[in-house]
Amino acid sequence: MKGDFTMELKTKYITADDFKQYFGIDLEAELKTNDNPSNEVNAFLKRIENRMCAFINARFYKNVDIDYKHFTDYQKEHYKLALLEQANYVLTQGDVSVDSGYDMESGVKAERKVLDSIKISSNAIDELILCGLWNRKIKNRGRGALDGWWL
Repeated sequence: MKGDFTMELKTKYITADDFKQYFGIDLEAELKTNDNPSNEVNAFLKRIENRMCAFINARFYKNVDIDYKHFTDYQKEHYKLALLEQANYVLTQGDVSVDSGYDMESGVKAERKVLDSIKISSNAIDELILCGLWNRKIKNRGRGALDGWWL
């Protein structure tokens, strides 16, 4: 039915406590704009997780949710750090999206290539490299594709 869509704001990989412990910043205090700041915090962190997952899946031929189940503790730690670094980047720099970089005077937006180059923080990229998600190698998961070639 129309209008019945509700999204659970429970995060999978990072929490407000993780953020506070790592950066010393209370997200509830930073994001308080209504009577329920925890909802805002959970929504913010859920967006970070979802957008990072979508970025990795789309750009690097991955499925983060499947890959994560097979990560070592080392990889899980670095993925978590990547998400925390990205959350801090968005908190301090603002969210970069396809609507970012709009120049009202000239009526043009920054090129997508430019926006993509600043969408993910360099600290998050380093962590994604360490956990093995920042690469374009395609894994064979028994679906017939390996390194971009159909078997």
